[in-house]
Amino acid sequence: MDTHKATEILLSKIAEWESKPKTDGYEYEKSFIEVMRGLNEELFQLSVGEVSRDRN
Repeated sequence: MDTHKATEILLSKIAEWESKPKTDGYEYEKSFIEVMRGLNEELFQLSVGEVSRDRN
């Protein structure tokens, strides 16, 4: 995995999370979970690489 690219993804997700409104504990946790799910998906895709469109 490209650690430089992973770091860029992490920093962008942190910035995205900081920009979301958090009025109470529920919104804080909800927005954190949403951003971390997106981070997990992007890091997983980065570690796997491009998925082939060829069925064979």
